[in-house]
Amino acid sequence: MMTKIENKIILLPLIFIVMALFYWHISYETLNQEFYSFISQYFVLFGLFLVLLKIETNFKRLLTFAILSRIILVFSIPELSPDFFRFIWDGELLTKGINPYAFLPNELIQKDRFSDVVYMSELYQNMTDLSKGNYSNYPVLNQFIFYIPAALFNSVYANVVGLKVIVLLADLGAIYFLKKILEHLKQPVQKLWFYALNPFILIEFVGNLHFEGVMIFLLLGAIYYVLINKWMLGSVLLGLSIQIKLIPLLLLPFFFKYLKWKRSIGFLIVSVSLFILIGLILWNDATYFNNMMKSITIYFTTFEFNSSLFGIVNHYKSEEMGWNSTYIVGPVLSKVATVLILVLAIFRNYKSPVDIFKGMIFALMIYYLFATTVHPWYVSMILVLSIFTNYKFALIWTLLIPLTYSFYTIPESALSYRILEYGLVFTVLIYELIIYWRKDVLKLNFKGFFNIE
Repeated sequence: MMTKIENKIILLPLIFIVMALFYWHISYETLNQEFYSFISQYFVLFGLFLVLLKIETNFKRLLTFAILSRIILVFSIPELSPDFFRFIWDGELLTKGINPYAFLPNELIQKDRFSDVVYMSELYQNMTDLSKGNYSNYPVLNQFIFYIPAALFNSVYANVVGLKVIVLLADLGAIYFLKKILEHLKQPVQKLWFYALNPFILIEFVGNLHFEGVMIFLLLGAIYYVLINKWMLGSVLLGLSIQIKLIPLLLLPFFFKYLKWKRSIGFLIVSVSLFILIGLILWNDATYFNNMMKSITIYFTTFEFNSSLFGIVNHYKSEEMGWNSTYIVGPVLSKVATVLILVLAIFRNYKSPVDIFKGMIFALMIYYLFATTVHPWYVSMILVLSIFTNYKFALIWTLLIPLTYSFYTIPESALSYRILEYGLVFTVLIYELIIYWRKDVLKLNFKGFFNIE
């Protein structure tokens, strides 16, 4: 009979090799229309990931595998999302001195300097119709990231690899800040692997090239420096994070809850001022900012993907009206979500940093509950914040949300997979709310909004 140590010596390298092979096969050999092949490989990867966390605790070995797994993904072309074509397009516009908020791709492709260039035509042809017909919806700092490889290369592949290297480095930065925050909170550092080795994170960030990874790196940096009383540096990083994706704006009230009221004002001024100053580089005309916001608004009025509460309301209202009610229902639900998030921020009784993290998680849950669009990579913020708490529903969500990719290949099954996804996630969430519930969780405390003593 082999001992546990002998079993581990054999099993650990085997798991590393098999997971690496699955990452390679998903990235290089699995096409976007092969949903069943993708999802079956993903479920196997997720199972191996959980086994790995069960049998291995050595930090250096796990970190090495986390880095090597990401390197495997760097050199592949994303199959699950075509968003990277717009990233490269926007970067190329900057290299030509054109503001990416000034023109629609549909307008520019009519010009000879674009239609006659094979490279630009390739980028345009591979963009989604929604992207072709709208202004860029990516903030200015994100645009500058697009610019870096675009200024160096004139090929899709080279740009993709360049952008993936940036996302990989940001992901390693996120791992660093996760470790620092967990150590500060005196929580087990081992918890960071639920993010760092999660197949969902690897595939969506370095694999599918989504910049939530960069945003999370900056957001975690902001959280860490606020926790160690370096709020000025934290406010700078939060401002940068918002300039990658706007979603961290929802979390501002929870930073106020942790800081004293004077520091909260300073924190707000620095974060917002930095956001505006960077923005003015390309938003030097109010029209450009309005164009970006117009495109973002499109996602609340004309587009629906993997929504939960909205999906139910929209289904029945559309049947009643005889046409898609997204245009009416979407903006109404987003306003309801905003009000509920403010109520959560003001009235929730927060006693510790962990309570603040819980507040952030449920603010995001409210936002996504009422959202018209919940892409898989959106869940990454909830996952990373849940690491500092006892909640595991986000981990379950990262297992299930790739099922939503069925929408693009087998739309007739998408609704069933969505019911399965939200049914299991909300079952776990409700169970965890019951077992972790505190009676003072909604204690009214107006002074507590700015932590006034």
